[in-house]
Amino acid sequence: MMKIQIQQLGSAALYGTAGFCIFLMLLNRLLILMPDSKGKAPIILTTFVLIVGGGAVFGFFFHTLPWVLAPLALLFLILLGEVRRSFIRRSCAGTGPVNTTPHTMDIRNPITTTDLIVHRYELPCPKWNGTPLRIVQITDLHVHLNLPLEYYQKVIAVAEEAQPDIAIFTGDFISNLNALAKLRQVLRPIGRLETYAVLGNHDYWTNPDSVGAVIRESKIHLLSDESVSLQVGTQKLIVTGYDYPWGTKQKSISHQDNGILHIVLSHTPDNIYRLSESSADLVFSGHYHAGQIRVPMLGSIVVPSVYGRRFDHGHFVINDTHLFVASGIGAANPPVRIYCQPDIFVVDIVPQKKD
Repeated sequence: MMKIQIQQLGSAALYGTAGFCIFLMLLNRLLILMPDSKGKAPIILTTFVLIVGGGAVFGFFFHTLPWVLAPLALLFLILLGEVRRSFIRRSCAGTGPVNTTPHTMDIRNPITTTDLIVHRYELPCPKWNGTPLRIVQITDLHVHLNLPLEYYQKVIAVAEEAQPDIAIFTGDFISNLNALAKLRQVLRPIGRLETYAVLGNHDYWTNPDSVGAVIRESKIHLLSDESVSLQVGTQKLIVTGYDYPWGTKQKSISHQDNGILHIVLSHTPDNIYRLSESSADLVFSGHYHAGQIRVPMLGSIVVPSVYGRRFDHGHFVINDTHLFVASGIGAANPPVRIYCQPDIFVVDIVPQKKD
């Protein structure tokens, strides 16, 4: 009798684990990408109960061969998928930051919601022959009434202290319209030459016209599926705002091999394969929050991407296009970060040394 009970519990745990892995896949690739609404959380919770709880109950009653082979096979396939993800991530890995300040995180203090850090990268570029060009990226402010105004103002001040030539905001300024007044107190242009922005999914879900109006009132150049040129000394570069899959649903950028540096602002990194087939040299993104809640040694668990955790944070190179994915500044649903520090990216574009 005891042996049967152990088999039942073991089978329930096995099916429950397999169900949890399926739930995470659905959460990352489908459920968390649904527009915010009152029904979103109940749908996610119901899906969790049905898949994980239902799987555990099924396993409890069907605990003999060949039933237990099904979750074992599924877990094996998931493991193979993780190995594939790790291989692709390594093959696309770019250079790490040359400096991070500050860089410490206390394992005893998991709440990192306002523990701002700055990552500085240096990128040699064959299309750039002038003096170093400094780009500062701020993303996913998610201005929230429960976080102090001083925190957001500090973020802008730290970004400005980096003395950027170009500053870029890559979307998700707010998650709720009641934060618009606070956003007005935060935003201002900080780039020496220009400050650009694109909207994110939360901005579109909330009210893109209202968010866009505040951005423009703040003297920040909002790009919506459009490209502009910027003269930097004797050189010119192109900056594009790419809103897909939100906005006007522009699906591609024409390839122009004109030797001009092309920078693309895309809120979601999911666009990288499409953009890497265009003339984009650098793509700046956010959206993932680096997982927002990370597990020490394991990393992110929930990432709103069709590619799962493949590009959750950092610098990647895909078909010679450089992708920078920042962790972001704020947090949404819930408005807290755990073992996941908010960050600003500082990227210095320098001429590529000739052999």
